[in-house]
Amino acid sequence: MSDKLWEKIQEAFPNAKQSVPLARYTTFKIGGPAQYLIPVKNTEELQQALAIASAHDLPYFVFGGSSNMLVSDEGFAGVAIKIEMNAYSVADDTVIADAGVVTAALTRASIDAGLAGFEWGIGVPGTIGGAVRGNAGAFGSEIKDVIESVQALVDGEVRTFTNAECAFHYRDSIFKHNSGIVLGATLKLKFDEERGGLKKMMEFLEKRNKTQPKGFASTGCIFKNFEFTEIDPAWANKNIPQEFLDKKRISAGWLIEHSGMKGEKEGAAMVSETHGNFVVNTGGATAAEVKALVEKIKQKVYDSYGIGLEEEIQYIG
Repeated sequence: MSDKLWEKIQEAFPNAKQSVPLARYTTFKIGGPAQYLIPVKNTEELQQALAIASAHDLPYFVFGGSSNMLVSDEGFAGVAIKIEMNAYSVADDTVIADAGVVTAALTRASIDAGLAGFEWGIGVPGTIGGAVRGNAGAFGSEIKDVIESVQALVDGEVRTFTNAECAFHYRDSIFKHNSGIVLGATLKLKFDEERGGLKKMMEFLEKRNKTQPKGFASTGCIFKNFEFTEIDPAWANKNIPQEFLDKKRISAGWLIEHSGMKGEKEGAAMVSETHGNFVVNTGGATAAEVKALVEKIKQKVYDSYGIGLEEEIQYIG
């Protein structure tokens, strides 16, 4: 059965791979083998790959830049579908991008076209598809601020969602709840009359380089910042910065750092010395080590502040 299935996959997708380590594809450089890996370059290929998975009752997951996920050491028993749709266009103040376009590359393209409003995208790892799905953000902005519409595949049907229909919230969108696969997005930006976009982008890039770890593989921020509606009286003597209390959102990195977890290790996985919300792979780290470290961080923050952190990353396998 599996041999016949593999033959069928190869016939439809000559570039497909079998038993390929997903560590090769993730920014964390961690992860066991996928039973099948299928790269797709357009919507029709995506639909075909999904049809194969469905016909053979195989679980699947879809990924692009793989910057926000942790794949188990055992790998994934099913079909890993890699989005390789990466075309984009710029016309007037409108940017249309496929899901596989690298977010930082689209930032540079928008600035080259004389547009402003997306300079902060230089600080977002991964691709546009993942950025839309998780309402990614950096430097106080989020993708929802510039999205006009999103194309997604939902239950086999290509649909267009307005910004409002995307139901964007902090690190969340409707696509995390309706099984929709983002195909592409239309961004509405502003004309950069004073041509200050390049300078602003370089400032963001410099800030990112100063505040985020370099030299180690990682998967971006591990945890969501903690949102709340009412101030807990127990925080009175915890020296939580007033700006966090005013915004009703406490930085996860701050909580981790002030819980004394910077530099904490579990095997080859380590809490970054540069940014508390990054776990880095110092060389040969396993998913099990990362998970153990994540649990240790959560426990320490809870013991210190009574706050339960929630992961931003997606667990695969």
